[in-house]
Amino acid sequence: MKKVLTRRVLGPLSGIFLALALAAALSFSRPFPGPSWWEVSLSVTVKGSYVIEGGETPLRGEFTCRARWAGTIELDENDFLLYHLKTEVLEWRLAEKSGLPKGESLLLAQETSETPRLRLNYVLREGSDLRFDYEFSEVSVPLHASPVKANLEFPRSSGHVALSPGSGYGSGVSRGSNQVVIQGSDLERRAAERTFSWEWQREKRIAGNSGTFLLTQRHTAEAVVALIAHGGQGPGLCSPHARSDEGGLAQGSTSAVLAR
Repeated sequence: MKKVLTRRVLGPLSGIFLALALAAALSFSRPFPGPSWWEVSLSVTVKGSYVIEGGETPLRGEFTCRARWAGTIELDENDFLLYHLKTEVLEWRLAEKSGLPKGESLLLAQETSETPRLRLNYVLREGSDLRFDYEFSEVSVPLHASPVKANLEFPRSSGHVALSPGSGYGSGVSRGSNQVVIQGSDLERRAAERTFSWEWQREKRIAGNSGTFLLTQRHTAEAVVALIAHGGQGPGLCSPHARSDEGGLAQGSTSAVLAR
């Protein structure tokens, strides 16, 4: 009797264990269900220098900037909506030296002075990939008294229209690429991160009250895009910190993306 009872009990139990094992195997083999919105952050680090020549003594500056843009991307039928949550200047340092007959003069950018701020304008859909259009606000130099003023050039995407041939930011990239593009396959993952780096330099003649000056700028840059996928309805403008950035339809693609 005991043997018969044991067989009858183990039979249903073995079936239950087999069903659980199959369910676990299927859960691991199933692809991640398609997300409907993503947390997105763009972090850019810039380290550069500049020289202004043409006056009594050259002005030399060095700077470091770390900035971060955070927001969300949400599916809107075949397009995406971009929402801005927060922009941070994590680090900003600018030091400038001027050679004088009695020694050097060193000036540092104060907290109340101009600060480069990162802006993500829109996301452009190119097939299954996403291209990020970004830029920084301008910072004028030099810090010392000078008959000439100029703007430091910070990283930006290549989508901006150049005022003249060869004057676009992309024409100064000597190594790497400033194009920040996320592959479509990254949007299907639970989390993804991409890093882009490049080197840039440019010489430019500037007219001043007392003659022509030569401005030489160079910097290295690194941009990191991080995505975290979510299902369900995105926070959108319902978030207390979200806001819709000014913008319009992104042109130049078969499927335009609305900038928010």
